[in-house]
Amino acid sequence: MTRSPFQDQFSSDRPTTLVAGTVRGYRQWEVTVDMKLKSVTQNHVWHSPMRAICRDPATNHAAPHSDCACGIYACHRPDDEQLAASSVLHPGCIVTGVVEAWGRVEMGERGFRAQYSEIKALEYAMPTQANLVNALGESRYIFDERRRTELPDGRVVKTVELVLYLGSPSKWQQTLAQRFPSARLFTNRASMVAAYPPVDVSGLLPAS
Repeated sequence: MTRSPFQDQFSSDRPTTLVAGTVRGYRQWEVTVDMKLKSVTQNHVWHSPMRAICRDPATNHAAPHSDCACGIYACHRPDDEQLAASSVLHPGCIVTGVVEAWGRVEMGERGFRAQYSEIKALEYAMPTQANLVNALGESRYIFDERRRTELPDGRVVKTVELVLYLGSPSKWQQTLAQRFPSARLFTNRASMVAAYPPVDVSGLLPAS
């Protein structure tokens, strides 16, 4: 699978590095209405740990591969412009977190693509009108007579699911903690980054 210029920032021209320990990174997930975390750009629901598999039928290699775009992506820094400013625990919104990766790793200037990754921390804000507007813009949920709700991204869910979600945010926090027991939960990014600061990966980057 040919890499895009964006994907090139998470790759190098030298062979894939085999990381003996772990490397830390930052990435985001979309929150689904059933309290799962899904990759933002791919239809992959996360569990932890995750193992990358190249899904290109024309290839037969372990992921990530230097000639491909496969692998689990993460940024080196928590202030990367790729990461949205706010994280909201709410269907259709985005949460930011810390991952630790190992195995085969393609190291780029902006981030890396890894073979294995585990969520170590998640940062979110409980749903309020203010942070929902911030995360969703001026979009509003559309309730119709068929007891369905259209989310801002066009998906339609049962209205009762959304009402239960909004009515018991602590329930979803507990569900998140149970689903990802290896992850610490933070209500703001500053606390999360203080506990999981960026690491120096200069020794793993290609020589300039």
